[in-house]
Amino acid sequence: GLWKVSKGGHVLWILGTLSPLPERMQWQPADVTEAVSGSQELLLSPTLSLKPNTNFFGKLFLLPSLIGVRNDPDDKTLQQVVPADVYARWLVVKKKYIGNDRGVERYRPIFAAVELYRKAGKRSGLSSSGGVTHTVVDLAKAHGVKQTPVVYTVLVDEPRTAIKTFKQSPLDDLDCFTRTVDNIDAQVNNAAARANAWATGDLETLRKLTDMGQRASCINAVSEAGVARRFGLGDIPAKLEQTWLAAAERALGSNRQTFAILPIESLLSTDGALDKLRVRGYTVEAPDE
Repeated sequence: GLWKVSKGGHVLWILGTLSPLPERMQWQPADVTEAVSGSQELLLSPTLSLKPNTNFFGKLFLLPSLIGVRNDPDDKTLQQVVPADVYARWLVVKKKYIGNDRGVERYRPIFAAVELYRKAGKRSGLSSSGGVTHTVVDLAKAHGVKQTPVVYTVLVDEPRTAIKTFKQSPLDDLDCFTRTVDNIDAQVNNAAARANAWATGDLETLRKLTDMGQRASCINAVSEAGVARRFGLGDIPAKLEQTWLAAAERALGSNRQTFAILPIESLLSTDGALDKLRVRGYTVEAPDE
């Protein structure tokens, strides 16, 4: 299903993307094909870009600084930094999805959680996008539609110092780790149901199955840390949303028709980008309206 945003004869069609999706999922993008082919511009999904504010040689010297950034700053293991009951549950899901990898035991909890999620998805036949974004991009290329990245860029003035500070700074990431460990099986089991709901535009089911708690706790573990704020990474979701809104309004004003890709969570959330567009005078129609 596609969301429709319109004003003064100008239309923005939005495809909400879901992650993860089955790697070999097949879907019929007939509505997407029609909407993309009739558009003058494709707005890609918003992304964050960190760039060191330094010259080429300075960037080269940054590489050694990144070594060990995932590891615990005090060289402690997961067993030493997480509660015993959580660690016991971690060993069960680690064996199931990761195996006997010992290196991950020295990761910070948030990086261990990311690795668990990645390996669980891969083992269960899931991919980050199910090829949806690639399909839309290929359609845009085939029909000569201009592609516009939507990027929020942060320039880091003293990247080596920032990396060193990040390595040494504590992160409030235990909640992220615990939620991931406790919910990983449910997330994998729900993936097929969420994919079917996404493919048929069943927003009611998507709202029930989409749990923002774990994702939010993991983002906050980094973005709310003092070192992340010095990077300019405080409240990442809000800044990405602001960047996308600016791109959407600019496209709506200059194009007769535009197509955009946006994470489904952004479209289903209350007081999200769509609500802000409504307040600004745009008509917004959901796929089930």
